Amino acid sequence: MRAAIYIRVSTKLQEEKYSLRAQTTELNRYVEQQGWRLVDEFQDIESGGKLHKKGLNALLDIVEEGKIDVVVCIDQDRLSRLDTIAWEYLKSTLRENKVKIAEPGTIVDLDDEDQEFVSDIKNLIAKREKKSFVKRMMRGKRQRMREGKGWGQAPYEYYYDKKEEQYKLKKEWAWVIPFIDRLYLEEQLGMSSIADQLNKISKTPSGIMWNEHLVHTRLTTKAYHGVQEKAFANGEVIAAENIYPKLRTKETWEKIQIERNKRGNQYKVTSRKRNDLHLLRRTYFVCGECGRKIHLAAHGTKEAPRYYLKHGRKLRLADGSVCDVSINTVRIEGNIVQAIKDIVTSKELAKQYVNLENEKEEIIQLEQNIKNNEQTIQKHTTKIEKLIDLYLDNHLTKDQLNKKQIEIKNITENLQSQLKRDKAKLETLKSDSWSYDFLSELFESINFFDSDFSPLERAMLMGNIFPEGIVYRDHIILKANIGGLNFDVKVLVDEDPFPWHYSKRSKEQK
Repeated sequence: MRAAIYIRVSTKLQEEKYSLRAQTTELNRYVEQQGWRLVDEFQDIESGGKLHKKGLNALLDIVEEGKIDVVVCIDQDRLSRLDTIAWEYLKSTLRENKVKIAEPGTIVDLDDEDQEFVSDIKNLIAKREKKSFVKRMMRGKRQRMREGKGWGQAPYEYYYDKKEEQYKLKKEWAWVIPFIDRLYLEEQLGMSSIADQLNKISKTPSGIMWNEHLVHTRLTTKAYHGVQEKAFANGEVIAAENIYPKLRTKETWEKIQIERNKRGNQYKVTSRKRNDLHLLRRTYFVCGECGRKIHLAAHGTKEAPRYYLKHGRKLRLADGSVCDVSINTVRIEGNIVQAIKDIVTSKELAKQYVNLENEKEEIIQLEQNIKNNEQTIQKHTTKIEKLIDLYLDNHLTKDQLNKKQIEIKNITENLQSQLKRDKAKLETLKSDSWSYDFLSELFESINFFDSDFSPLERAMLMGNIFPEGIVYRDHIILKANIGGLNFDVKVLVDEDPFPWHYSKRSKEQK
């Protein structure tokens, strides 16, 4: 019979140590003992779980050309650890060309149902062994990270020193992250514009052009302040500190994430100066009815844009009502300006907008809110642990697990933000530093409406004083956080000057 030898190992390390040489020696001896004629030898250094491999493809080519009668391998799992569809394809190719599978001591004829069944069982066992091996490998990687050791491919700006067993900085690329941070935070450029600026200087270390995705990765990953963070299939997320040399501080990374949250999907600052930047663009708003994010959406033309605080889509609430908050900003802009001027003018006027009294009832309510939120956050933490157990017990798919984890994570993050605000406000109310004089001095510093501030400077100043806000149908709350002091400014929403917009939209929807 005409025979072809097929040899496979999973890693380069196995090839260098022993496996290829050992398999070749034993299989050549077996072919000679059987009296077969050796036509060719093929080998792969890849996972058995992949059907398309260079050596295996070349082997199947001579099978289909009718050049051999038997494929010889040290064990069937060297030939395959394939899923059902790929294994059936491989078997059918061999069967149609009357080619058998041989291991030292065993020959499988795929035309024989009993022998084919045994071969299927071997493939199934090989698949299970592969899964078990992967699980063991991932357990080892998780443990390595728990011990504060990194693994895997590093970002462009680093390399792994095998001798010292640590990641090191490519000094010639140390400029990239500070450069991106400056353009994003100080010059307010968007990711596309930053990529353009980078391309004027150099391509990436691998020789490709910079693009928005590469800039986004560098703005979001924790690697550049030393952290390697990985999410594993069991739902566990592990972060190891001090894995990479630091190119930015953790505080700068946090500022970038706050900035990204404020910009959302709609805010891109190009390299040209922005003259149409809205006053509230730098404030992150949520809905007071459903808790979802409120977008600052622009309608109309570039020359005459109209801005709305609104949801991206409608949401039906538990009571059957629909949450579709949409407020034209002309209904609040004048009131915001008036609020700032009134607060600066006198304490009596300031009381319309800000609670200046350390009321006992408010302190009691805040303490209760803090307690309730802490309990709810703990419940959600327990829910995530239970979800992982359900996933490990095969009651949830990976997609279901991820979806539910994201839902709980979003709820928890909102609760944690509210908890942080409540604690800061409680501390403010209990402190002696809260006074109208402080408030007046602060608001005088942002009374910029009659001065020569650019739209970008106004938006950034408002965003610094009021990083967050809550939108209701008849008023908005601007949440200030200054020097550790937290307070709310309530601004009313005027009657809609363009009610016909809504009636027209309602008719169109009907």
